[in-house]
Amino acid sequence: MPQHIVHRGNNQQVCFDGAEDMNAYLDWLKEYSKKYSIDVHAWVLMSNHVHLLCTPQKEGAISRMMQSIGRMYVRYFNDTYHRSGTLWEGRFKSCLVQSERYLLKLYRYIELNPVRADMV
Repeated sequence: MPQHIVHRGNNQQVCFDGAEDMNAYLDWLKEYSKKYSIDVHAWVLMSNHVHLLCTPQKEGAISRMMQSIGRMYVRYFNDTYHRSGTLWEGRFKSCLVQSERYLLKLYRYIELNPVRADMV
């Protein structure tokens, strides 16, 4: 069943300062979604949070993927910006997408998120 995943920066801090940061995150998203058998249908990286629409093929796969991405990305971000400590506001949030109508609304929401935020 598809899931909507949201991971927010701690205290609304910037998690992606530019294209290089986003590309690093997306590389790990690609790597770990394949490793844990997760279909990624839609995604958006905002400056201070992430939205993903994914369908896991195995139980527990989303948690393993998000933990792996988080571990790699926080290490990268802290090293790059000479900082330490947490980047994310705790564990990611997720909810099941149980209806086709909600699925279509969610696709639209994810696609238009940067437009509404005047990022594009």
